[in-house]
Amino acid sequence: MTTPTNMYTHAQRKEEHLRYLGELRVTEQRWASYLPWLKSLGYDLRPRYQPGWKASWLTSGIGAFESEDALLPNVYGKVMDAKRLSDGRVVALKLLPTHRKELPILTYLSSAPLRADPRNHSVPLLDVHPLPDTDEEVLAVMPLLVYFDRPPFETIGEILLCIYTYLEGLVFLHEHNIAHLDICAANALQDPGTELFPKGFHPARPTYYVLKPGTLKIRGNPPHTSRTLSPVNYHFIDFGESIKFESLESRKLIYGTVGHDLDVPEFAGGAADRGYDPFRLDIRAFGDMIKVEMYEEYHGSEILKPLIEAMCRDIPEERPEAVESLEILKGIISSQTPETLAAFARQRKVYSASYRVKQYHRHRWELQLMGRPPIYPSIPGLEVQPPRPLSFFFRTLTRLRLLIS
Repeated sequence: MTTPTNMYTHAQRKEEHLRYLGELRVTEQRWASYLPWLKSLGYDLRPRYQPGWKASWLTSGIGAFESEDALLPNVYGKVMDAKRLSDGRVVALKLLPTHRKELPILTYLSSAPLRADPRNHSVPLLDVHPLPDTDEEVLAVMPLLVYFDRPPFETIGEILLCIYTYLEGLVFLHEHNIAHLDICAANALQDPGTELFPKGFHPARPTYYVLKPGTLKIRGNPPHTSRTLSPVNYHFIDFGESIKFESLESRKLIYGTVGHDLDVPEFAGGAADRGYDPFRLDIRAFGDMIKVEMYEEYHGSEILKPLIEAMCRDIPEERPEAVESLEILKGIISSQTPETLAAFARQRKVYSASYRVKQYHRHRWELQLMGRPPIYPSIPGLEVQPPRPLSFFFRTLTRLRLLIS
């Protein structure tokens, strides 16, 4: 039961929260102080970080929770979004410590020969700038990314292509003697490009979008297409825990716990202090990630069970290497029919609202008209048969469905 005291407390909390939103945090103040320097480099920040900013909702008539400048960036203050003035592209700015291995590894992975390899799915390093006030960090410029499962996957084929891409990227890292050591959903992101979300998304809160360009009013649930209609790029990020060996022969055991996935045999009962293979740990972490994020999340993903069981074996030496895991996945994909790959991926724990099902059918009709296969872009060596061309009658019927849907 709501009492006057509770109501007053709620009102107080709301007022305090609005006051909090209306002031720059210490970490935000740092970014705002960089604005003149960032502009000299060709980058600009959102209205919230412009000189003399005042909360727009105080005078606009739009509530704070519907105002773009009330959305806060990364809580740790190490990542900020910015607009590149040369082309208007929104990018991510990250403060990287100079004493850790992340910058050298990212620089290596972004070198021209490695970036030319299509299996390289590490986040591209677009630029690096020394900071004007410290040599303990540098400014790294990267693409603006979002979580790989936003929006939810629409088909089984989309899930399999996502896993394939990340696993191919892991093969690439291991071939270059790099163990990521922090593989998890938070470090596996996607670049949605400009088509997956036709009206864009807010860089600080991708579950929102600005209603009209040039305004401050936001709305939730950005309109989106599907990954098969509008392909995305998947990337590994955050190489702060990673390790790079000079050669295959120089690989050795490492010690101590690392990463988000701490519930692994390598760390049980003090085992981390006795040493473990970092590459086998990557395999286990990858298996755990797809088990939680795909296998336990979507109906139809039972086909992943052989891969997950192999990658999640408790004895590290019994786990397949990355390249062997990729072969297991290829076998799973090649054994599926086009109908299975194109089937709707219904979430287990979330009720699949009718609008999601309706969107799926609309997108499938569009794909039928395009003659596009259920895994797109195609996987080299695993060409999936596209749907049979529609007859004139069914093409006309499908177009009518799209018009009235």
